[in-house]
Amino acid sequence: MAVERIGSIIKHLTPGSSLSKIQSKNADDIVITLAIRTPLTKAKKGGFKDTSLEYMVYALLNEVKNRSGLDPALTYAVAHHSRDLQVSDGKAAYKLRAAALAAGFPNTAGAYSVNRFCSSGLKATADIAHAIAHNSIQVGIACGAETMSEGGDRLEKPFDETVLNLSQEAADCMQPMGWTSENVSRDFNIAREEMDKYAAESFSRAEKAQTAGLFDDEIVPITTKIKGPDGEWKSVTLSRDEGIRPGTTPESLSKIRPAFPQWGPTTTGGNASQVTDGAAALLMMKRSTAIRLGRAWTRPPARGRKRRIARRQATW
Repeated sequence: MAVERIGSIIKHLTPGSSLSKIQSKNADDIVITLAIRTPLTKAKKGGFKDTSLEYMVYALLNEVKNRSGLDPALTYAVAHHSRDLQVSDGKAAYKLRAAALAAGFPNTAGAYSVNRFCSSGLKATADIAHAIAHNSIQVGIACGAETMSEGGDRLEKPFDETVLNLSQEAADCMQPMGWTSENVSRDFNIAREEMDKYAAESFSRAEKAQTAGLFDDEIVPITTKIKGPDGEWKSVTLSRDEGIRPGTTPESLSKIRPAFPQWGPTTTGGNASQVTDGAAALLMMKRSTAIRLGRAWTRPPARGRKRRIARRQATW
């Protein structure tokens, strides 16, 4: 299901040289041979609220090993992102390393973490693709994990006063994403009604996909423990996303109060992304390596081509 979305995007491209380049096959293409994830649960109150980062990543990497059938010794690098844990405790790389070792990957499989906030998972994927393309590694896993139940959404302490006084843009870097959301909607004239309509359609599509079982192949059921309101611990197996709200309509969303009234009226708890706990992993290699190892790649083939990072002022 995950990679079929890529095919949907390709269908919208105009036929021509660019499309031909994307669809052409080359031995050096970076292909994704496996794409899996955990269920996505609500932070602080959902199924993973009491699950550690290292356990979540361990369970996912263990499934990568089992589903791929590859010798773990062939995997040379594991990249990872953990946006909030990087900010709050700085130990994400240690936890990833421990998770990979516990899942049976050898100590020769390097593990490291990256942080580019909401695009950290894409950064991890780009890093692995780049390393494979330049023959630094042959096989790699790009893994993204988010434990917002543990992390915070603001800086733990302000920037140094000297830095703040030297640049207003530097001071603006302390502002949360709610401010950015309102700035973007205002700059592009995106009305609250448009956002609610789009969000309702997104919920509807997700509900239909979940009901039809279209997420089943990509979701790895995770057995973990959760602490109830009575303080008792119980074992649960999580296999479904928690953020989908059946029956959501633009009308019902319009009744929700703005989440950031101090900055604007458009962003709400109904039309914005929830705070989430979850993880995903991609197994990547060159097409020639996949053929040599007898690995099928995803259908349609998902390949890495180019990546670029755009930078904007802090108000965005």
